[in-house]
Amino acid sequence: NPEQWGKKITNSEGSLAKIFKNGASAAVIINKDLVTTIDKPLLLVEDSKKALEDIAFYVRDNIKIPRVLVTGTEGKTGFKNQLNTLLSYQTKVHAKLDSSNLNVPIMCSMASLAKDDKVEIVEASIAGPNVGVTRSNLVKPNICVITQVGLAHITTHGSVENMIFNKASIVDALQKDGICLINADSDNYNPLREAIYRRKYVDIKTFGSGENCNARVVNAVFDNDKLLWNIDAIIEGLEVSYQVPLLGDYVPVASLIPLLTIHYLGYDVKKAAADFIHFKSMDTMGGLSEITTKDKKFKFFDHSHRGSKLGYTSALLDFAKMKPQKNGKKIAVIGHMMNIGKISKQAHDDLAPLIEAANIDRVYTVGKFAKRIYDKLEDKTIYMKHGDKYQDIEKQFLADIEDGDIIFMKGNHRIWLKELAAKIYDMGERDAIR
Repeated sequence: NPEQWGKKITNSEGSLAKIFKNGASAAVIINKDLVTTIDKPLLLVEDSKKALEDIAFYVRDNIKIPRVLVTGTEGKTGFKNQLNTLLSYQTKVHAKLDSSNLNVPIMCSMASLAKDDKVEIVEASIAGPNVGVTRSNLVKPNICVITQVGLAHITTHGSVENMIFNKASIVDALQKDGICLINADSDNYNPLREAIYRRKYVDIKTFGSGENCNARVVNAVFDNDKLLWNIDAIIEGLEVSYQVPLLGDYVPVASLIPLLTIHYLGYDVKKAAADFIHFKSMDTMGGLSEITTKDKKFKFFDHSHRGSKLGYTSALLDFAKMKPQKNGKKIAVIGHMMNIGKISKQAHDDLAPLIEAANIDRVYTVGKFAKRIYDKLEDKTIYMKHGDKYQDIEKQFLADIEDGDIIFMKGNHRIWLKELAAKIYDMGERDAIR
């Protein structure tokens, strides 16, 4: 069962029994004692990781289909899921749809490719030096996509310049006649383009709002009643109009990436654009829900899974447009950003004006640097409480939620705000709006 690839288990009879119960049909093992105790297909090897590599590389080298490799500070998983959804209406696609993007999950995904799959989509995290080279060589892509390059993992990269150069390493194993798609609207567009050419001369294609882009947005209007975007775009000369049921000012430009990729893969762009209306947002992309309890109803704008600076700015601008119902309040839980090095203080200071511009009534913060927000707020009466961990604010915050409120939550995944978000969902019935 492909879904069982990569599950970390101990070499015990009980652990293997669990994975077979969950649907696995065979297992790769290194403990030969289990061969006589389990009546299931078992492959005995000396090194299970090496066995996974051998399987993944054999599949990669013998099933000749286009491989799309995506990285970026924001939008990797969103792009992967959008491309998978749109292409699935036209052909058989293989992708691991969660945000697993390290070496072992990448190889698990590659090893799970079926003979009749026609396109493979792989996501790679490049959170430090050298890993991009490794992951590019694991996949050997035909198309590379860099969704966006912003401030994240600076502590591991060492500098912004190093980060950009390391992100560019996704092209190192790009195959002959391959292409790389990058965001022409990004502040780091020119440095990224130069970094790519420093690593390897490849054919770069662009998406954005400029007239010289290979894919560009001509017009985009958000429908506040239907909560979707109406977009007019040009994809390599082809005019398309379509609707995208997602929230966020980033959506129009981001929607170009799967459509441009589909063009280069040789599939029907007009059909793909028309099918965009069927796309369902993943949790990691953020979403708006209505929660109904016995005594109240409120909305929850959940961005608790990710916390880069680009993401904070975009999400807070979106929250600024939202209004609570009746006499409800706007409540925000802001977790700190991590691994951004020397810019940490300034990055958190910059959130204060965005918070005030969003007309937020009550603010809670979690994590070391998020506490700085209090000092930068002009209206300090909106600041409720700070916690080093979410449990420090949990009781007061949950008690603060009343009928008609709208809640916003965002933070780095390593401070576990998604666990606090789960407690909100547990308060009542959830109706996903977007």
